[in-house]
Amino acid sequence: MDPQFDAGIDSPADTSPTPTTRRRMPAWVTRSDTWFVAGVLTVAAALAAGALWLLWKLLTGILAALDAGGEIAGDAGHAAANWVATGPITRTITAPVHAYLDSHAAGLPATAEQLRWGWLITGVVLLTAASFGARGARIGWCLHGVSTAAMVWSASPADNRELAVAVTAAVWSLLAVPAFARGPFQAAAPRHTTVVITRPTGADSAESATPAR
Repeated sequence: MDPQFDAGIDSPADTSPTPTTRRRMPAWVTRSDTWFVAGVLTVAAALAAGALWLLWKLLTGILAALDAGGEIAGDAGHAAANWVATGPITRTITAPVHAYLDSHAAGLPATAEQLRWGWLITGVVLLTAASFGARGARIGWCLHGVSTAAMVWSASPADNRELAVAVTAAVWSLLAVPAFARGPFQAAAPRHTTVVITRPTGADSAESATPAR
C-alpha cells in the first residue's frame, strides 16, 4: 500500500493540533474609568482608616486625661473636705464649743460626746430644713447660732474672744444664705394686679348739664 493512501492512526491528519477558542476579559475590566474609580476607592479607604485611627487615639487620650483629671479633682476635693472639717477656721468654732461642753457636762445624763453630736446633728437638720423654706427651722437656726456664739465666747481665750465670736458670726452668716433663701419647694408669692379706673376731667359737669328726660 502506498503511503499516500494510508489512513491509519499515524496519519498527519490525526496529529494536527485542535484549534482552541481564546476567552476574552469583560469589557469593564479593561476600561480606564474602572481603574480610576478603583484607585479613588482605595485612597478613600486608606484615608478613612487613618481618620478612624486618629479618632481612636484622640478618644483614648481624652479618656486618659479625664481619668488623670478625675484623680486630681478627687484628691483636691478630699483635701478641701479635710480643710473644711478640720481646718483652722472650723476649729476656731468647734474647739471652744467642745471645751465648753466638756466642762459643763458633769452631772448631766448625757455625756460630753453625746452633747457634741447632738449640737452637730441639730445644726445640720435645722440648716437643711431652713433651706427648704421651713420657718420654724429658720428660727431654730438663728437660736442655734446664738447659742454657739455664746459657747465660743465663754470657752475662748480672754484675749481672743471677740475675734472668735466674729469668725463664728461670719461662718453662720454664710451658712444662713441658703437657709433664708426661697426654698426649692416653696411657691412664689402670688402677684396682685391693681386696676385703677379714673374718670375724665369734666365728666361730672357734663352729666349735671344734661337735662333729665
